[in-house]
Amino acid sequence: MEKNKLAKFLSIIGNALLVLLILVGILIAFSLLPIKNNYKILAVTSGSMEPAIGVGSLAIIKPVGDYKVNDIITFKKPNASSDKETTTHRIVEISESAGSTFYKTKGDANENADAGLVNADQIVGKYYFSIALLGYLIKYLKSLPGLILIIIIPATIIIYEEAKKIGQEARKIKKRKVNKILNKSPKKESK
Repeated sequence: MEKNKLAKFLSIIGNALLVLLILVGILIAFSLLPIKNNYKILAVTSGSMEPAIGVGSLAIIKPVGDYKVNDIITFKKPNASSDKETTTHRIVEISESAGSTFYKTKGDANENADAGLVNADQIVGKYYFSIALLGYLIKYLKSLPGLILIIIIPATIIIYEEAKKIGQEARKIKKRKVNKILNKSPKKESK
């Protein structure tokens, strides 16, 4: 009886994890669609915004037209080697110069404001909320071991299960054919 309860419990946990992975996958896929002002999903890798946003959190951001003091924004670093290098900090001051808007930012956990100003063109979006620890999962899933875990292992399991079902079905068909042949063969008369 205890084995049945344990098996049922493990099945529930497994299904819950599968649903969570599917939802995260859908959310990530949606964020990658080339839709203007689409939500973006980022894994937080530093503690500069703690306690508001913890390391390893999954941050949800969205571009908006107007940013205010105290908004948390994600922006591209001006000297970054790729567009994927971003920083998420709080706006502490807004200034205008030569018709452009500039933002002074600061991480909540940092003592001083960031050295450079952020131009409005550098802003990726405004932070809306985060999901603790889920950023670690996303970062892991983007690595080679994560890719193996999320694609290759499930695909192998599916292929194995399908091959097993095909084998069982083939044995059933063979058994039916053998039984059919045995039932049709002439019976010997006994003396």
